[in-house]
Amino acid sequence: MLQFLLIIYGIYVFIKILLEIKEVFYIKKVFEKGPVLLNLKDYETAAIYAINKHTLNIFNALISLFLVVFWLSGGLFIINFLLYKPHDILSELEILGLFFTINYILTLPIYIWEKHIDKKFGFNVAPWKLFFIDEIKKIALFIIFGGAFFAGLIYFIDNFKNWWLWGFLFTFFVVILINVLYPFFAAFFNKFELLKDEELKKEIENLMNKVGFRSSGIFVMDASKRDTRLNAYFAGLGKSKRVVLFDTLLKKLDKKEILAVLGHELGHFKHKDILKNIAVVGVMLFVVFFIFGNLPDSLFKELMIPKNGANIIILVLLFSEVIFFIMQPFMNLISRHNEFAADEMGAELVDEKALASALKKLVSENKHFPKVSKLYSFIYHSHPPILERLEKLESKE
Repeated sequence: MLQFLLIIYGIYVFIKILLEIKEVFYIKKVFEKGPVLLNLKDYETAAIYAINKHTLNIFNALISLFLVVFWLSGGLFIINFLLYKPHDILSELEILGLFFTINYILTLPIYIWEKHIDKKFGFNVAPWKLFFIDEIKKIALFIIFGGAFFAGLIYFIDNFKNWWLWGFLFTFFVVILINVLYPFFAAFFNKFELLKDEELKKEIENLMNKVGFRSSGIFVMDASKRDTRLNAYFAGLGKSKRVVLFDTLLKKLDKKEILAVLGHELGHFKHKDILKNIAVVGVMLFVVFFIFGNLPDSLFKELMIPKNGANIIILVLLFSEVIFFIMQPFMNLISRHNEFAADEMGAELVDEKALASALKKLVSENKHFPKVSKLYSFIYHSHPPILERLEKLESKE
């Protein structure tokens, strides 16, 4: 069983690396045909940035393979030998804590490299001091809230026969809770101020009234202190719902383009895409919990570790990405359909030209390479290629 898992993970990493290399060659090939949507200089910058990101993905895949081999070839045995005490949740949390610490230390250089790439291309404008302050905050939040979550999950695993079902329900409840509390967590990292532009605020409120969207406010986030990219989103569920505009978006887009972008987001609300996405996450979690809830005892004997909550959670964390990778293309099909429908709503609520213009500016400002191979897009992208979105908007116009 152990050998089988290692072979499966090795095949998974090989396919991932192959896809990244293939995409790099695709970018180089289409680049030679001349710029699309962007001027030559921006097109070249976007291509180089995309190649850097794909290269980074290859190293990420190799490190993940190293970590899986490390943990299954003795790492798990060692930390269990050092820390595990039978019928002691605290000792199992210590095992998880050491697992996360080692993974974090080994993957931190890649994360810093990613930030360096973003800084090199003008996206990441945060000083390194702020980067490390953010990391400390993330670690503190993870210890407090992650610790509580994993303690609950360990309790279900160690005390219930059909723990996978109870663990799934508990995890799904936490996912919903995170969506409700997201504005609270976001405030640890960014400042949110109510939109001061009364004219724009009024137009946004009129737009929301058309689809029956009620929010706790329209906020501007100080995204520019960390990143130059543009974005806007709706956060929270129920009474915690809020509209969030990046301050970078307000600087680069005109009012009609901002309204078109929000019209797109309101399309997701109107079509209940947020609830659909939560349901999709629920399906994926159910599959993962069902599979790992029925792991054979022989696997744990091969690993020479007890079949306890901490070790099951670690195996889930190591191998669930393989399951998600298999399911992702099917989830992407649903997501891309939802994106096209949201574009239609944005065009209907505001204007096709304004939404198309906003999308082009987002591509330019975010240095997004406008072309992507069909295979890579099918497997990885939850959004349709930008050229397809623009084509649909233009045909509607």
